[in-house]
Amino acid sequence: MKKKIGEILVQIIPVMIGVYLGFVLSNWSETNKRKSQTELLRKNIITEIKSNKSKISEVLNYHIMLRDSSRIIQDSDNIEMKTLLPFFKGTRTVILGNGAFDTGIQTGLINNLKFQEIQDINEIYTMQSAYKDFNQLILSNLMMKIDFKKNDNGDREFYGFLAVTMTDIVLQEKILIQNYEKLLEEIDTE
Repeated sequence: MKKKIGEILVQIIPVMIGVYLGFVLSNWSETNKRKSQTELLRKNIITEIKSNKSKISEVLNYHIMLRDSSRIIQDSDNIEMKTLLPFFKGTRTVILGNGAFDTGIQTGLINNLKFQEIQDINEIYTMQSAYKDFNQLILSNLMMKIDFKKNDNGDREFYGFLAVTMTDIVLQEKILIQNYEKLLEEIDTE
């Protein structure tokens, strides 16, 4: 009887060790795959943030010029405007990317980042969303102000609107750029 139990144990123990090693290797492989995917997500978010920062940096000076010119024209005594002045080339709002962040959320990979990184990244994308919403609001209101040629008051209202909205846009863009730089310093491990 002892011989049978010994033979059974000799047969079972190698199988158990094999199964255990299989689980360990599978888990190790899955962990490495997850780490690799998380690092790719981090790189994609960094690339996306750099791209968004670049887009905003490209229009910031135009928005500053638009804000300042609108203020001067609005305060001018001679404000008759037959056509839009040459400095006005539209509002030049930009579309900021958020695909990497959304992918991280949808796949759950974002949860593999450090908690503070998740909070900082989320804050940036929340600010971007507010920036996007504000830009859409500006465009919508600007379209309603297109009928500004009725009199000098309409011109003054238009430039007043432009001065106020560009002030807000410039502030948002400067804050976004500062926060992009801060976040990139914190998470860019390259």
